[in-house]
Amino acid sequence: MSKAKTITLPNGRTWPRKGDAVDHFKEMLARYRDGSRVSDPTDHNDLASLLEVYDSVLDAGRPSKAGAGVSHFERRRDQDHPGHTSCFFVVRTDGTSIDFSTRRALDVASEKAS
Repeated sequence: MSKAKTITLPNGRTWPRKGDAVDHFKEMLARYRDGSRVSDPTDHNDLASLLEVYDSVLDAGRPSKAGAGVSHFERRRDQDHPGHTSCFFVVRTDGTSIDFSTRRALDVASEKAS
C-alpha cells in the first residue's frame, strides 16, 4: 500500500492526502455555474497557487497556462475535449483564456511531494 502524500501549495494551503485536495477542488467547481467568474478570493488564491505548481514543471519553451498573467478564473464548458465537461479556465491579463485541469495540476503537486 502506498503512503499518502501531503499536498502543499505555494500559498501555504495543505491537505494530508491528494484525495482531500481533489475533493476540495471538485467542491469548488460545484459552487460555480458554467459561465461564472470565480468570485471568492480564497478560491482564486488556491487556483492561482495550484496553477503556479503546474506551470513550474513545464518544459522550456512550452507556453505556461498563466501566460501574460492571471486576470481571473471562470467555470466553463470545455468544448475542445471529449465529454464537454465543465472545468476552470484561466483568463489572462491579455484577454486570452485556456482550460485548466485541477486534476492534472494535483498530479504534478503529488509528484513534487515524492
